[in-house]
Amino acid sequence: MSNSFIFKSEFWIPKYTGVKVCSIKEFIENLKVIDKFSIFYHMYINIFNYHNLPTFYTNSISYWFYKNGRVLLAEKISIIDPLDYYDLEELRRVLVQTLEENYDETWNGREVNPFYFIKAEREIIECGYFANTLEEFIEGIKKSSINSLFYHLVTSRIENKTLINDYSAWLVNIGEAKKAEKIDKLDLYTMTLYEIKKKIINILEGE
Repeated sequence: MSNSFIFKSEFWIPKYTGVKVCSIKEFIENLKVIDKFSIFYHMYINIFNYHNLPTFYTNSISYWFYKNGRVLLAEKISIIDPLDYYDLEELRRVLVQTLEENYDETWNGREVNPFYFIKAEREIIECGYFANTLEEFIEGIKKSSINSLFYHLVTSRIENKTLINDYSAWLVNIGEAKKAEKIDKLDLYTMTLYEIKKKIINILEGE
C-alpha cells in the first residue's frame, strides 16, 4: 500500500523561549538566532488562530510592529506568506532582510512594548486510518480534526520540503490533478479551517 494516504495530526504547546526584546534593533538581532520553531510559531501557527488577533494582520510579528506604530514594517512583514516557504531558515532570512532594509537607525532608544519570542513544542502522530481510494480519502477528511487539516495543508510542507500540500500531492498521484489544483488554491487567510474543510469535501465530492 505504498500509495496509501496516511492521515496524521499535529499538536503543539506554546513555550516561552526566555527571550524578551524591548526594541526593534533587539528584535532583529534575536530573530537571526532564535530557535526556528519560534519563527514557525509566530508565522505559521497564526494561520490556525489568527482570527483571534484584533487586526487584519495575519501573524503576531507584523501585529507587534503595528502596535508599536511601525505600520510600514507591519505591512512589509504581513505580506510575507509563510506558505511560500518550506524551509524555516529561508523564511528567517527573508524576514531579517525585510526588516533590515526598512529599519531606521533613528528609532534606537525609543521605548516599545516588549515582544516575547514563543516557540512551538510539536508532536506529530498518525491518526490510525488511511486511504487507498478517493472515497476512503473523503471519509478520512470528514473525520479528521482541524489539527489534522493544519498538518496536511500547512506544516507537512516543512516536513516534506515541498510547496505542495499533502492532500494535493496525493490527489495528483491518483490522477485527480484538477481536484488537487482547486485545493491548493484555497485561501487559508480568508476562511477558518472549519470552512476550508467544507470546501475541500465539496471539491472532492464534485459539488
